[in-house]
Amino acid sequence: MKYSFFFSIFAILTFSAFAQTPAQINAVKTQANIMVTAMKKQDYKTLVKMTYPKAVAVAGGEAKMLEGMNKGLGQMKTNGISFSNVSVGEPSAIITVGKQLQCTIPDKLEMKMMGGTIGTNSTLIGISDDKGKTWTFIDAVGKDLVTLRKVIPTLSNKLIIPKMQQPQFVADK
Repeated sequence: MKYSFFFSIFAILTFSAFAQTPAQINAVKTQANIMVTAMKKQDYKTLVKMTYPKAVAVAGGEAKMLEGMNKGLGQMKTNGISFSNVSVGEPSAIITVGKQLQCTIPDKLEMKMMGGTIGTNSTLIGISDDKGKTWTFIDAVGKDLVTLRKVIPTLSNKLIIPKMQQPQFVADK
């Protein structure tokens, strides 16, 4: 009897850490789509607004982040590179860390360049501080969880961030 009580408590705590509602899943996916679409449209104000605030602060603040994005865009244009397609996949299970919700969302970027298209897969980390109504994001491209937790120590060690794959180039026909 004593063991079944402890097992029940353990099960409740374990499953409540991964509790999620369809509204939360829909919100994170919709908002992740807004973010990647803003990137494609070069709407960097929206992109910064949807970036996790601590990441914006680490980048030197909103103005510095916008300046860096515009500089990067200028370099891309100079090199004849533009975003041709962006998309997000299905979010992972939502994890509760204190009062914060976290998950990962796979995303795919394709960029048109001279001679072809280059595609890469990445992972966004979604973070919500209001029970899943609004989400902000961090692009985990090329970073592992240990590195990301140095900047954002509240990230759950249960988040799964796949290793970055090599970008794939497809030549024009």
